[in-house]
Amino acid sequence: MLPKSLKLLAVVVAAGCGVGVVQAAETIDRIIAVVNDGVVLSSEMERSMKLAEAQLRERNIGTPPPGVLETQVLERLIITRLQTQRAQDAGIRIDDRELNEVLTAVAAQNKLSLPQFIEVVKKDGIDYASIREQIRDEVLTQRVRQKEVGSRVMVTDQDVDLALANASTDDNIEYRLSHILVSVPDGATAEAREAARAKAATLLKRARDGEDFAQLAIANSDGQQALSGGDLDWRKASNLPTAFAIAAPKLKVGEVADVIESGSGFNIVKLTDLRDSGEKAMVSETKSQHILLMNNQLRDEAATQAQIREIRDRLDKGEDFAALAKKYSDDPGSKNSGGDLSWQPPGVFAPEFQAALDALEPGQTSQPFRTQFGWHIARVLDRRTRDATIEARRGRARQAIQARKEAEEYEAWIRRLREEAYVEYRMAPTDRAAKPAG
Repeated sequence: MLPKSLKLLAVVVAAGCGVGVVQAAETIDRIIAVVNDGVVLSSEMERSMKLAEAQLRERNIGTPPPGVLETQVLERLIITRLQTQRAQDAGIRIDDRELNEVLTAVAAQNKLSLPQFIEVVKKDGIDYASIREQIRDEVLTQRVRQKEVGSRVMVTDQDVDLALANASTDDNIEYRLSHILVSVPDGATAEAREAARAKAATLLKRARDGEDFAQLAIANSDGQQALSGGDLDWRKASNLPTAFAIAAPKLKVGEVADVIESGSGFNIVKLTDLRDSGEKAMVSETKSQHILLMNNQLRDEAATQAQIREIRDRLDKGEDFAALAKKYSDDPGSKNSGGDLSWQPPGVFAPEFQAALDALEPGQTSQPFRTQFGWHIARVLDRRTRDATIEARRGRARQAIQARKEAEEYEAWIRRLREEAYVEYRMAPTDRAAKPAG
């Protein structure tokens, strides 16, 4: 039985085209793979091939042998299609308005307006409509990954405490690893697992014998970074899978670790570089107090302004700031403590309030000013620069644990998606390198 999308395609072609046109369409944009009830078209493959080749050039990685890159690109397209299908099943949609906002942000990152970005894309000979849909797919995969994976990953204070307790004195060292994964499907037979182990051992020997690791990864890795030559980018040990974090400090730059077995299969990692990113986190904080007056049923804007100016006059005459705050302030959080806002770093308050504080020296009191909350009088009591390295370290540890757990769970989730999918290749065997369907 044909998948629904192929039935629909057949109906549309038959209704609107003659036989000659159908043949032309098949030649120009034929189906190269069926993925559940969707398809991968040759035009998508061609665009993705050009992008992959450009990325390899940017990383100074040579073009792999014929068929190798095509296999990895097709597998990536299949994985992307599976994720967008899951997003659609979950009711996740990216409408044109939201897509335009994303594209505007992409253009801004390149210091271009959206019209300028479109013009540059067209001048480079790239179909802008295709770029739009590719970016839509990327946003969809991010959303479904967050829903299916990120939302399930929890990091507790105990996780952070344990990570910091086990952190070495080299906690500021960052590693750049390259990675090859020889995956093992869930429920694989002992023979299949031993075959994967043997393949990993062969790849390890080839890597240690001096073969280009990036080319080996492109040709053989089942990991998500295969098309980047297996590059995992810069990461601290705490942001690496546990087994990788144990292996990395034992390697010298250029060395390849022994095969590492994990739930996903067999892993080969090479240390390509390392660096020290250690630095203290110094935070400037301000201790202040304020009086807030808000409009209410008994006091309109004019009356509020008049009263805040009167309070300011009383402060000039020497009345106590804390006493006036306790009596008049409408801020329930600070009223009973005499308007005390305690020590706070920049960015905690509304921009107008922060600007007023920044303009004051310790001991000075502001003139009345307005924010979205109402009319304020603020006083700066003191300033200090504090070493917040410990808090920053805990924050980085929490982020690292979250990222590591998400990456591990994502690999497992992708593997399950792929194993459960219906995938039918429509390319001739000579058109692509042999690769297991799941």
